[in-house]
Amino acid sequence: MEETTIESFFSPPNLPIEMMEEILLRLPVKSLTRFKCVCSSWRSLISETLFTLKHALILEVSKATTCKKSPYGVITTSRYHLKSCCVHSLYNESTVNVLEHDGELIGRDYYQVVGTCNGLICFHVDYNKSFYLWNPTIKLLQRLSDSDLETSDEVVTYGFGYDESEDDYKVVALLQQRQHLKTETKIYSTRQKLWRRSNNTCFPSGVVLAKSRSGIYIKGTLNWAATSSSSFSTIISYDMSRDVFKELPGPVCCTRGCFTSTLGDLRGCLSMVCYCKGANADVWVMNEFGDGESWSKLLNIPGLTEFFRPLWISNDSVVLLEFRSGLALYNCGNGSFQYPIIDSLSSCRDAKVYVKTMVCPSDL
Repeated sequence: MEETTIESFFSPPNLPIEMMEEILLRLPVKSLTRFKCVCSSWRSLISETLFTLKHALILEVSKATTCKKSPYGVITTSRYHLKSCCVHSLYNESTVNVLEHDGELIGRDYYQVVGTCNGLICFHVDYNKSFYLWNPTIKLLQRLSDSDLETSDEVVTYGFGYDESEDDYKVVALLQQRQHLKTETKIYSTRQKLWRRSNNTCFPSGVVLAKSRSGIYIKGTLNWAATSSSSFSTIISYDMSRDVFKELPGPVCCTRGCFTSTLGDLRGCLSMVCYCKGANADVWVMNEFGDGESWSKLLNIPGLTEFFRPLWISNDSVVLLEFRSGLALYNCGNGSFQYPIIDSLSSCRDAKVYVKTMVCPSDL
């Protein structure tokens, strides 16, 4: 009988590297961090940029179908602070622990969350006009070099996403002169580390962008709520790989006279909040991105007139909502609200769900 040594007992299983990679790609960040200590080959594999990207893309894609909430967090600004909490905690714990990240960042300042993609949070800092990429899971921050963007009196709105065709994370800035309804597009490439003007001049004419609303990243596109001369509300969608704009149709209810509040990302689907019948708020979801016929009404909340945005929906139809006063859970089945006890989160702004990954901002 072969003797089992201590070294062989604790050595990793003898599996093909391709199979081992597929197994590791399905694990959460906490487990991967521990498993980097198993052996040098695992450490090397888990530390590879390509591995961390594959891991992030799997988690992003699985948002629509997974029943797990633990790989996802909520990031929000609260006055001059960036804070985060876990989606799982919001649904399952009576008291939610909130992490304050001021010590990891650049100090007390006004942070504007531009967007989140593959676990990276992009934010803009007011005092130096620069952009930063930050992964709150692994606590790493990177200033985007030469990202300062001087703007005059234009209305500026931003977006952040991943261009898979060029393996490039990009910041998109839309600068609109309201007087002439002229829109200029500038794009920052993290690979080239510079701003450039878009080569495409086909931004839809007569479109007015909503103020201070960051673009929503869905399937390689950035999407903004807007109004146009032809309809009360519209959606402007920018394809990051093709460098083109187009208008997307909203829900059938959104005709003239319907007030549209905001767009959102609800587990990988584009969502829209509409106030169409007095004080009733409707939440719509585009089930097949780009297909105007695929809009379906997710829920109706009677008597609600204040700003809100859906952030997550559980498999049993309990929706996590962002209000300016904080976060709440809404049960679609019985129409009841639940307000988790959330320490040190007295207000909410630009809340976004992010996936917990190991993507390192300094590797881009």
